Amino acid sequence: MSDDANLGTTADRYAYSRRALSRLVLSFEQRDLATRAAAGVPTDDAYASPGELVEEAQTLVELAQGVLRWAVIHERQKGTSWEEIGERLGGITRQSAHERYKQAVEDWQLALVQPYEPGTATSPFPAPVLHEAALEPTATGARLDEWARTHVPSARNQEHPVTGPLPPLTTVEEMNQVLAAIQHLTSHDADAAERAAVYERKASLLERIAVEDDRPEAAEQAADVRARAARLRAQADTN
Repeated sequence: MSDDANLGTTADRYAYSRRALSRLVLSFEQRDLATRAAAGVPTDDAYASPGELVEEAQTLVELAQGVLRWAVIHERQKGTSWEEIGERLGGITRQSAHERYKQAVEDWQLALVQPYEPGTATSPFPAPVLHEAALEPTATGARLDEWARTHVPSARNQEHPVTGPLPPLTTVEEMNQVLAAIQHLTSHDADAAERAAVYERKASLLERIAVEDDRPEAAEQAADVRARAARLRAQADTN
């Protein structure tokens, strides 16, 4: 994927709260499970090989485990305690729930600030590690809206059954996302163009705060941030 494409998906991602992103991923995985399960409802399997139905059922179990994993990730993104999650998992302990899903939650949090693995000499293009639904939430949400209207009776008369109820992105949360991205990119010596894009996002937020909250000092901070972004752009152009 090109740098311009990476920056485009970054802008799309930053338009959503992290809770909205994790919920979109969960919806995506639930749709895939439902579609795969529905394919097995017809009984025309006379030509299936021995054990094929068992193999397909095992695939459904694995997909369901993935749905469960994303449900836990989303609950943690919402702030649900490990104690409550353990209770909902059949009364297991807080520690057991934490040990079972800690790595999945940490991987999600890291992928939010580092959505691509850097390219290598043998594979120069960055490889996505963030779930595709979170990488391109607008397009994903539109497809899920359409799927829900078609397949879920209660959603047929709703224009946006998936994207409509998603939790909105507040200015404070958006700033926290940008600051986390800046910290991560700086500590990992990311390329100048990527850092410039995030600083430009920060400047836009500060300009919004200056207008909406009548805070002239935020406008001054925005100017400083834009100057820094411009220096990074110039650095990127010379590399």
